[in-house]
Amino acid sequence: AELADRLAAALHEGCVQLGCAVESVEHDDDHLLVSTNHRQWRSRHVVLALPPALAVESIRLPADTPADLLRVAAATPVWMGQIAKVVAVYERPFWRADGLAGAGISRVGPIQEIHDMSGVHGEPAALFGFAPAMLLGAHPEVQILEQFSRLFGAAAARPERLIIQDWSAEHHTVPQQAAAPRADYSLYGHDLYQRPALNGRLHWSSTETAAHHPGHIEGALDAAERVSESIRRSGTFRSSRSGPISPV
Repeated sequence: AELADRLAAALHEGCVQLGCAVESVEHDDDHLLVSTNHRQWRSRHVVLALPPALAVESIRLPADTPADLLRVAAATPVWMGQIAKVVAVYERPFWRADGLAGAGISRVGPIQEIHDMSGVHGEPAALFGFAPAMLLGAHPEVQILEQFSRLFGAAAARPERLIIQDWSAEHHTVPQQAAAPRADYSLYGHDLYQRPALNGRLHWSSTETAAHHPGHIEGALDAAERVSESIRRSGTFRSSRSGPISPV
């Protein structure tokens, strides 16, 4: 998280507006009008940095947004969107003393991929795993600890802390409409994402839109560089060091 923390530290105070969900983007002369649940902004450029399928589900975009773009966006899967991430924190990395790597691939239990997530010299000690959210039952803690115990011994069933993050249940991360399953990963980095829409003013920059390494942080950086260069070349961006953009 240090990368994100350092980038955020360089921003002007007030640039990041928390609890300010975007509801719509509309044309306003030669600007785009961004409306949230609290306020509005007029901007020459809007960058959508959330998964495309979530953007088209949760934000009302201008009526002249190309239909092909909306169709592709709605069908693009959210990277790891149907996955639950699990972290079990222990007093010590006991598996190392037993000669185990703390890594595994399993098809018996909800967690299918496991890694040693411990810090330097094993402190803090932790095991980390990915589980398809659909495999989690009514009592996922019991399922997970039983699986860890089978793989790493009885001590694995007694973590100091067990963290389960089901991303499929996060409505600010994954679309909630239960329409056709979004499984066409060939849509990642689609050509329609590589150029801005609405006369060069609406940009797509989540990792799913990257032409290289989509789904990973490298993809997010690739998409961000593409968008920043596109805005710079447009000649319609004026940089200001005076502070955050004022709302309407």
